[in-house]
Amino acid sequence: MTETGGPTVRRRTLGTALTELREGAGLQQKDAAAALSCSTSKVSRIEQGKGLIKPMELRTLLDLYGVTEEHTRAGLLDLARRAAETGWWEQAEYESIMPAGLGVYVGLESDARTVRAWELGWVNGLLQHEDYAAAILAGGRPVSPDTARRLLEVRGRRQNRLLAEDDPLELWAIMDESVLMRPIGDSSVMANQIKHLQIMAERPNVTVQILPRTKGMNPGLRGSFTILEFAPNESPIVYVESPAGNTFLERDHQVRNFRNDYHHLTAGAMDPQETMDRLREAAKEYGSS
Repeated sequence: MTETGGPTVRRRTLGTALTELREGAGLQQKDAAAALSCSTSKVSRIEQGKGLIKPMELRTLLDLYGVTEEHTRAGLLDLARRAAETGWWEQAEYESIMPAGLGVYVGLESDARTVRAWELGWVNGLLQHEDYAAAILAGGRPVSPDTARRLLEVRGRRQNRLLAEDDPLELWAIMDESVLMRPIGDSSVMANQIKHLQIMAERPNVTVQILPRTKGMNPGLRGSFTILEFAPNESPIVYVESPAGNTFLERDHQVRNFRNDYHHLTAGAMDPQETMDRLREAAKEYGSS
């Protein structure tokens, strides 16, 4: 069993703890910023888990917040040290080419135990065949061949978690039936993608469902979303991607609403066996047996 939580979750855990300690002391972010001689935006980034904090800065805040218990201080300092570790997605060769917000998502996905995803437009990224992913990149905003190569490497490294022998990521992916009917690339690309879906759906840690286009109005029509679930003591996070930007939702009522939507999508979709039958039909439509 791998250690619970990677650097992204650790940073968010530390940020939440510091927010609670500050609020418990009756202080505002501007008070913390004054103690650190920094901007309020830096304090905000630290509390959101988007920025790092140095040990000396952390000790200053703990003094300000009246945290004197040595065990608590030592635990938070150790958490800060481990939160400063660098994930593979933060390496310069990848960080420099990923769209804004994607690095945070990849870090959270790397830490997640379970991913529940709804896709309206195309095959979920964790299940994309390399040719299909390349066709998506080719049809999007122009990128250099080197950038495209590295983006495909990022996708491949994300997918490796599904194939891990020790504690693999659990994925439950529901996709709209239109995904199978929308040609991305040529027929051979689609045939390879459908075959890849069939292979991945056979894995014990992967569940694939197709929502029939005949279902009409459903909560998934509002757009794609992903629910990331971590260890039992860590709160789930909802990720929503849109042309206007990426959003991470963590409040209990927000997560509950998306979980309810996902429950309705699960109930309305073809069961896994029906989905496999539909994938076989789709393979024939693209000339594959």
